[in-house]
Amino acid sequence: MNKTIKSAGIYFLVLLSLTLCTGYFYYGTFSLLVFINTSFFFSGITLFFSLLILVTQKGFFDGISYGFRKIFATKQADKQLEEDLASEMRNPSELLDPINIFPMAIGASALFACMLLSLFVYYNS
Repeated sequence: MNKTIKSAGIYFLVLLSLTLCTGYFYYGTFSLLVFINTSFFFSGITLFFSLLILVTQKGFFDGISYGFRKIFATKQADKQLEEDLASEMRNPSELLDPINIFPMAIGASALFACMLLSLFVYYNS
């Protein structure tokens, strides 16, 4: 079995169990509507963070962080020191590069698909 699919299944099962437990403890009962509400929350938050990490890994915030480094190195006396420190800093894309977000995104997408299926059942019954 592929490692990514196995990890995505684990993420899905963790998110599903977290959804079921949180829905039961927060609402005090369990129904289809409770599952829809809590699974939307958990899948949405997880998809948001996985997409944020993906955008950061692709280098979108590298130029922004470089610009801030240059802006805050304004004093002439400390300019050389600041430029040396700024050149030694790692870009955000380099910091988040080792994180594999695809299993997390696939697991959250599967939970979102379960939520959509539950929503379809809820409105058609």
